[in-house]
Amino acid sequence: MSTLERFNSFAPKGIDKQAKGQNAVIYTRVSHVSQEDNTSLESQKSECERYAIRKGYNVVAYFGGTYESAKTDDRKEFNKMIQYVKKSRNVAYIIVYSYERFSRSGISGAKIVQDLMMEHGIMTLAASQDLDPTTAAGQLQQNMLFIFGKMDNDMRRDKTTTGMREVIRKGYFPFNPPIGYTNLNKGRAVDQTIVVNAEGALLRKAFLWKANENMENATIVRKLNDLGLKTNEKTLGHVFSNPFYCGIIVSRLLPGEIIEGNHEAMISKELFLKVNNIVEENRHHPVSHNDDDQNLPLKRFMRCGKCDTPMTGYLVRKKGL
Repeated sequence: MSTLERFNSFAPKGIDKQAKGQNAVIYTRVSHVSQEDNTSLESQKSECERYAIRKGYNVVAYFGGTYESAKTDDRKEFNKMIQYVKKSRNVAYIIVYSYERFSRSGISGAKIVQDLMMEHGIMTLAASQDLDPTTAAGQLQQNMLFIFGKMDNDMRRDKTTTGMREVIRKGYFPFNPPIGYTNLNKGRAVDQTIVVNAEGALLRKAFLWKANENMENATIVRKLNDLGLKTNEKTLGHVFSNPFYCGIIVSRLLPGEIIEGNHEAMISKELFLKVNNIVEENRHHPVSHNDDDQNLPLKRFMRCGKCDTPMTGYLVRKKGL
């Protein structure tokens, strides 16, 4: 044995690709539940199986088979598959119909593929995009396909956002209506019929209580709960500050724009402004508290024995305590 051969045990070991054999897993997905009705998933599976037979791979497991958006890589079935191939010592390939089926997150998806290859010796292959990821040219093509997938996503998003802006400018609301409303033509971007429902009738009372009696939000919440509308102060605050209830649409998609909506107004614009003026005044004129009270001589002088926080006191006027 030569001197150098005696150092063989100290050399890092590469991944034994031969030991992994020709075993593969197949991952299929569609982006939305509506796509499950067609043959997309079945077609993907069939194409991947034909590809595996053509290449001589042995399929040992299937993953996906459902709808998962690939905009991010935080997907239940996808992560289940990744964990499986990492823990398994006999899987050499992940087969997908196309690289966009694996991921549409761009560089993030490409990094997952690269890490699987470098750290676990697992290659990700696409049945409809046959390339060799073990070569520099193949890796470049693979990365470009991931980037193009993300660009396609971004372009679709921009197109959708532009369409939504135009829908809003026409006075329609392309989202789920807020609490108190029902869309009778759900699923339509235009020709909507958004009306006040039974909960909305109770919220109308809340606006009137606030405007006419300057009632505290906590009291309004209790009254609404007693009437069967389960809510809380935070939700009520969002209701009071949302001009949708007086027939106006504002949206982050159209900063600075005020749109007259086509939906049914729950309250008048005057009532909405009155309520918000009251809320604004109360916000800037908080109730003052007097720390010194002769009837509570130890207030703020007594302290908690555990956290050293000053004790507070209050008067129960009805009982004189």
